[in-house]
Amino acid sequence: MKKILIFLFLFFPFFLNAEELTVRHISVKTTRINPNIVKNKFPLKSGDVFSWQSYEQAQNKLHDMRLFKKLDFSAHQDKNEVDLHIQAEDGYYFFPLGFFSSGDKDVFFLSLFEGNFFKQGENLFATAGFSDDGYTLSSGLSLEDNFLNISFTKLDTELRFYHEYWSNTYGVMNVSNDENKFGSPINQLNMRDYSLRILYARQLQDWSVFIAPEFKHNSYSQPLDAGNHNQISAGFAYRHNIRTSSGMGALFGFGLSDKQKMLDDLPSARYAYAGDISFAKGGSWSGADYNITQLSANLLWQRESTKRHTFSLQIKGKNAYNSPFSDQILSTDLLGKQGKYRRLIRGQRGAGFTASFMYYLRRNQNGLLALTPFYELAYIYTDRAYRDHSGTGATLSYKFWRFPFPMGLNYTHNLSDHSNVISFVLGGQF
Repeated sequence: MKKILIFLFLFFPFFLNAEELTVRHISVKTTRINPNIVKNKFPLKSGDVFSWQSYEQAQNKLHDMRLFKKLDFSAHQDKNEVDLHIQAEDGYYFFPLGFFSSGDKDVFFLSLFEGNFFKQGENLFATAGFSDDGYTLSSGLSLEDNFLNISFTKLDTELRFYHEYWSNTYGVMNVSNDENKFGSPINQLNMRDYSLRILYARQLQDWSVFIAPEFKHNSYSQPLDAGNHNQISAGFAYRHNIRTSSGMGALFGFGLSDKQKMLDDLPSARYAYAGDISFAKGGSWSGADYNITQLSANLLWQRESTKRHTFSLQIKGKNAYNSPFSDQILSTDLLGKQGKYRRLIRGQRGAGFTASFMYYLRRNQNGLLALTPFYELAYIYTDRAYRDHSGTGATLSYKFWRFPFPMGLNYTHNLSDHSNVISFVLGGQF
């Protein structure tokens, strides 16, 4: 008996390895895109250990490129080796988009998107947004694992300050207005902000790294920190199993290669994780007139049920390390972007928490109807005390498969100042 145990101890690992499957060859056939682009994006490589789980995850990486009308996968086993074949139906598109949003303020948005015209699986975009608060211009390129974005924003708006450290929200795409809704402000001033930002990011499987120099100039109608606020941000991020939206080619059928999978129930619950951390610094060496330091962190956890309903938890933290007024933290930056608010609180550091549940009322061949209740809470440190900004509400939205954005209505109740906002929403992810 002892000899048998010794034999099993020495040779059982060998028998396990003998059953191990390895990838021998991967072939790719496409309609337009360079097949090598697809092969490079496919995580499994020749010589890798093959499992059905890794095979499924590798397929999802190609679906997430959002360039294909159809993807067919086949695997053929020969002894302990597996040959994989990928058949991809792709094309190219140019997609102009414009919309007008009306709320407390009016916003006009124009954009043009291009996908795979140069057969490299690239995505190009150019956008322009205009409102009473100014304008923003942006262009970007996504090519294989590289992303480049250049944006310019001019803000010309009024800041209003109220009791209990509240001030108004602002931004080119912001449609909420606090004016005449909370009484007379205790102070108000005009702000003009010019910002040019260049972002480069590189993806490494589930990881990505980025660097972003920003050239920024502020001026105010009252003595504040007018001048240059140039800075450089750098950081890294991790994403695993986070679903991507259908993309701008959806109108032409591109990016819907996993549509049927999304309509089918899952065999078991699916978990997803994401996180990122970034550090920003500015000073005389960057051409800034002030010392600027910021550290940010973000964590996201999701559970997708067998019926595709998704529960999400998000935690954010940020510290401005006594940076000047223009670089302070805003309470809305610490919330999960689920709610819409007319006012915010500024401070030096803080943390936020958001919980949401996306419940699908209907899933069919036409689209997805979802109700997403949420709760979010932020504590921000200002004037030697932490102050809260919390909100709750829900978004009712519909996502056509053949349209890139969900559309719907959002209701937000600010639990901290008891105000309410009802707004039309366009955009987000399913």
